[in-house]
Amino acid sequence: MELTRTGLPGLDKILGGGIPIGWTSILSGSPGAGKTCLSVGFIVEGIKQFDEPGIFCSFNESKKELYLTQKGFGYDLEKYETEGKLKFLDLSYGRALGQGELALPQIKLDLPGLTKKIKESIDAIGARRMVIDPLTIISLLFDDVREVRYNFLRFFDVIRRFGVTSLALAEKGLESFSVEEFLAAGIIRLYNERLGAKRQRGIEIVKMRGINHKRGIFPFSITDSGVVISPDVIMPS
Repeated sequence: MELTRTGLPGLDKILGGGIPIGWTSILSGSPGAGKTCLSVGFIVEGIKQFDEPGIFCSFNESKKELYLTQKGFGYDLEKYETEGKLKFLDLSYGRALGQGELALPQIKLDLPGLTKKIKESIDAIGARRMVIDPLTIISLLFDDVREVRYNFLRFFDVIRRFGVTSLALAEKGLESFSVEEFLAAGIIRLYNERLGAKRQRGIEIVKMRGINHKRGIFPFSITDSGVVISPDVIMPS
């Protein structure tokens, strides 16, 4: 099985080499766990180490907000966009209408329209990686659980055909699995647990189909040079 190396050494080690090419994996966790920073690292290291352009599709932060906050962690996204290696698809401040439609400040999109915009962005720069932040917005487009499941499966299949390896962010509590996690080929889960007066971040590969990944929760931190994962240290339960 061919793998996309994330370029984050500790993450590739616990993954068993990387993420299968073309798969969409869910990156889930509670607020403050580090989902956005890790996903940006996935895009940036792909550009720097493997010359693989990336798409960041945001329903949450605007480009200005994301570029400003991530610069503090050593990720100069504006530089890579100028070089034609990064494309930011700004769908921020969208509102789910139901019936498969999303209202944005200037346009309305349904799921086929969204995948069309993603495909155009991928083709524009020859993207090999993508981040969707958050994937949860798609579940808000449909009222029926069966429709949610069907459209997630269809969306994952279409993205796979586009040939990009994707991380899809899901902000949620950690007590249960979401619909998108059950349907995705992989789940990477981040933790932000309180230990006494401090909080400790952790990362776990919950599943990655076909990959003999490491089991356990490993220390994960965010520095001014990006994310750091300690693959040889399992956090105590």
